[in-house]
Amino acid sequence: MKKLKKILLINWLYFDRELIEVGDVNFLTGRNGAGKSTVIDALQIVLLGETNARNFNLAANERSQRTLDGYLRADMDENNPRSRRGKDFSSYIACEFYDDAERSSFVCGVMFDCRSDGSRRDHFFIYTGTLPENCFIENGEAIDLPSLRRFLKENCRRAEVCETQWEYRRNLLSRWNVHTEQVFRMLKKAVSFRPIVDIQQFITENICDVPDKPDIEAMQQNIRDYKRHEQMAQRQEEKLAALNEIAKLYGEMRDTAGRWKLESFLVQWSRSETLQAQIDGREQEKRACGEKRAAAQQKIDRLAAEVQQKEAQRQEYIRKKDSSNACRELEELDRAGRRLLDEQEKLTRRLENEALEIKREALRLEHLGETVLSWDEEGSLDAVCEAAQQVRGAYEPLRSGEMSIFAQPQSIFETAQQATDALMNAMQEASHRLGDRLTEAREQLGKRKKVLAGLRDNVKDYPRGLLACRARLESELAQQVGAPVAVDILADVLEIADEAWRGAVEGYLGSQKLYFLVEPAYYPQALHLYDSIRRDPKFRAFGLVDIGSLREKEQLRPMDGSLAGKVETENPLARIYVDYLLGRVKCCASVDELRQYKTAITAEGMLYQGYVARALSRERMEDAFIGRYAVTLRIRRLEEETAQLEDELACWEPVFSVLSRQKQPLLLPYFVQKVVPERQGDYLRVEEIREENAALEEQRGHINLMWIEEQEALIERLSGEIHALSRQKEEQISLRGQLDERIRQLTDEILPGQYREQSEMQTLLEREYTEAYRDETGVPRYRIELARLKKPENVLHAFSESREQAEKDTETARSRLFAARRTYAERFAPCPFRAEALDNDEFDAERRALEESELPRYRRKIRAARESAMEQFQNDFLSRLKSSIEQVQAQVRNLNRALRQAQFGTDSYQFRVDRSPDYADYYDMIMAPELMEGDITLFSAQFQEKYGPLIDRLFSQITMADDTQPSARRQSELQENIERYTDFRTYLKFDLETTDQNGSKQLLSQTMGTKSGGETQTPFYISVLASFAQLYRVSDTSSLGNTVRLVVFDEAFNKMDSERIVESVRLLRGMGLQAIICTPPDKVADLMPIADRTLLVDKQKYRMHILPFGRELAQE
Repeated sequence: MKKLKKILLINWLYFDRELIEVGDVNFLTGRNGAGKSTVIDALQIVLLGETNARNFNLAANERSQRTLDGYLRADMDENNPRSRRGKDFSSYIACEFYDDAERSSFVCGVMFDCRSDGSRRDHFFIYTGTLPENCFIENGEAIDLPSLRRFLKENCRRAEVCETQWEYRRNLLSRWNVHTEQVFRMLKKAVSFRPIVDIQQFITENICDVPDKPDIEAMQQNIRDYKRHEQMAQRQEEKLAALNEIAKLYGEMRDTAGRWKLESFLVQWSRSETLQAQIDGREQEKRACGEKRAAAQQKIDRLAAEVQQKEAQRQEYIRKKDSSNACRELEELDRAGRRLLDEQEKLTRRLENEALEIKREALRLEHLGETVLSWDEEGSLDAVCEAAQQVRGAYEPLRSGEMSIFAQPQSIFETAQQATDALMNAMQEASHRLGDRLTEAREQLGKRKKVLAGLRDNVKDYPRGLLACRARLESELAQQVGAPVAVDILADVLEIADEAWRGAVEGYLGSQKLYFLVEPAYYPQALHLYDSIRRDPKFRAFGLVDIGSLREKEQLRPMDGSLAGKVETENPLARIYVDYLLGRVKCCASVDELRQYKTAITAEGMLYQGYVARALSRERMEDAFIGRYAVTLRIRRLEEETAQLEDELACWEPVFSVLSRQKQPLLLPYFVQKVVPERQGDYLRVEEIREENAALEEQRGHINLMWIEEQEALIERLSGEIHALSRQKEEQISLRGQLDERIRQLTDEILPGQYREQSEMQTLLEREYTEAYRDETGVPRYRIELARLKKPENVLHAFSESREQAEKDTETARSRLFAARRTYAERFAPCPFRAEALDNDEFDAERRALEESELPRYRRKIRAARESAMEQFQNDFLSRLKSSIEQVQAQVRNLNRALRQAQFGTDSYQFRVDRSPDYADYYDMIMAPELMEGDITLFSAQFQEKYGPLIDRLFSQITMADDTQPSARRQSELQENIERYTDFRTYLKFDLETTDQNGSKQLLSQTMGTKSGGETQTPFYISVLASFAQLYRVSDTSSLGNTVRLVVFDEAFNKMDSERIVESVRLLRGMGLQAIICTPPDKVADLMPIADRTLLVDKQKYRMHILPFGRELAQE
């Protein structure tokens, strides 16, 4: 057998030069990050003949981003003398194998020629012999490529520097006596091997040499061809169906058009007959109207003569009456009475209007007073309210709204006017005061909102100039000193320890809490700067605390219970100053305790100092600036003040609006002095008119009216008779006019129109219907309907509605026909046929062409394409899948034979391969024994009957129906289907059967959730070992069995207990395999006793080494 003996690493990450000797069973261990996987990754490059970084560190860290350049150039500081970055150098990885059958050694390895510009060349080499004593190092440096070639030429037999990785792998397989590249795939999978619960994945990826999937591209194209022909035939079938539907619709349209034509004729002919009857009736009516007009004219002449006679008599009676003296006197009295009545109405209307205006004025002022009184809760409008009360009293005699108010003396109006002036003056003065108050409130509200905005951004509203003064101090100090110097505001570096005493602390400190603090070392410079800043008018004077002098000259230890204890700070300068200011101020629970101390204070702000007790200013106590919580307190206080101001504005703005927008009062001095006297005179004149009217009525009573009344009765009777005769005359004149109008309508409008309509109807009938149609079809049918319905108008009425329906049916049929034609033209474009043609010749010709030639040709193409697709389906798809399934089944049988010889404890294992229940139909079709018989093919009726629908379903899953570009989603689905249905694993179900010492069998798929991690790992490791034993032909005693025996596991046995680890290693030895097992340190106690060599990887910053590791070290 051929065993690995040594591993050489030169310039590989942090391994400068490392020669590792290995035995049969080798455990590689070390802390996480020590470099175990670094060794495994190097070993993989030589064993696999690949420099692909995807193989690196897969088991140790699946997220690793290690690269080959990272291993070669190493990640260390460029100033490190051992750094290889930016240099030309060589790296080596080499493995020495020993062939105990031929008693010879051979070396395989790779040399990396790395350049300072970041480029590199990889050179794999193999030679017969051992690793050189100098380990490819001369003069402290790894030899370059020319030196390597020279060494191989001068010292080695059968040496070769391979030009390609493929050439290296071919030579390596020859040296290993393993002539299948499956060994590379199994070694790669073993390194990254993790026991998995998916048995199918485990077998196909780690055990079996998975066959290639069938190439179905040609078959897909043939399927697409026949599907395309099938679609085209289907399209032709759809065209034929559409053309048949068009022919059917054309027939329906032709039938409905014929019915509509006949019914239209009946309607038009009956209308012509009806029009003629109407013309005859109108001519008769015209003659009757002429006779009635002559009779009416005779009555008009007779009545006119009678009216003339009666009117002459009436005029004579009127002349006699008007010439009498009594009549003339009565007319004079009536004229005088009307003049007085007009004057009285004019004066009364003017008086009532003025009285109503005064009443409205009184009500308005009264309402104003009540409104102001309801708003004035704090008494600021007392003057207005008092004036309003006086107005109410002054207007009381004037509130009736009647003109009799002008019967009162002038003084009443003057009193009301004076009260109104007083009210207007009071309101104007109140409006000025209230306006000033609102303006001030708005300004205060704006200021508080601005301050609030700053506080909500955590910016305290310090007095103006404080922050600017501090900023200037810090800036100029930094310029003088050459480094930043902190200037703190005392309030910023303090915190109130007990909020109950905040008011006392804030009030006692007052403006001192806004003093500046600087380090004593910078105080002299700060003092000079502050003195110059203080002269700047932009800045107010704020205090600058001299902590150095204070610390030297004052006793700073505060007394117990002092106000200084209520203040916390982490600033030592602030602590000193606070202890100085507050350390001698005693905190008292009540005022009774104050006199016991020289200086004392209560939480409520009562201060006892200098033998004087006084209360601190509430404003100073509430003016919170100390600590972070001060911002919250100031926000709360300002929010309350803002709310109060907003409430005040909301309360008084409506009042101000009312007070400032009053209209001018009615009772102005001009009105009282000028208008009121005029109205008083008008009122007196109304009274005089009443007396004059009474005198006129008395004069009327002295006139004899009996003879006048008799004359008027005669005149009235004659007037009535004249009116009656005149009414009769007018009625006859009206009748004559109506008859004239009717005769005119008949002569000028109705009859000409009917004659014209009759003529047009005749013309229409002659134009629309041929003489043959009229004589042979239309008129005979009309006579039948006339005999049935008796009158032409009945025929007209009967067929008007049915003709409308026939017309709608015809239009509907035409629309359906045209729509079907347009749909056809759009669906089967390009189509030159006219959709609105009245005949159907073009569409009928197309239909006949399809029936006779197009469809039969497409059906022949479909049959030929389907036969070609089926032939490829059998040869390229079914046969390849069947071959792959049989190959995997054979590999599993061989694996099971190896597993029967690999007893693990009391259990034995066998893999089972069955058809997948989800794809059983497909499996049966793929493995169908009928296809093995010479006379049975896919086209056999027996096979098609059994599997035809299944084949069609499979074709639809793995092939697009046409050559159009599919959507991304459809393309993804198609690719998934192709992957699924061309993978032999889709049709198989895998499981692992465990048999215990009693012969009891269990399937792993049924017990996976009930077993421990170690129990589930065991069969997978055994299977991998059995696969390698089978691949290496360990049982073959001939020369074919003289093979390499190496297996490499990274992060192995992580869930196995000690007993199972020992049993696994025993089995590995029993199979004659050589193993390098990378494992974490926690397994060392289990592994060391059973290992030939235990290798400890140690890392010290940028250096890695392999150290000997004995049992005593493991115990430590």
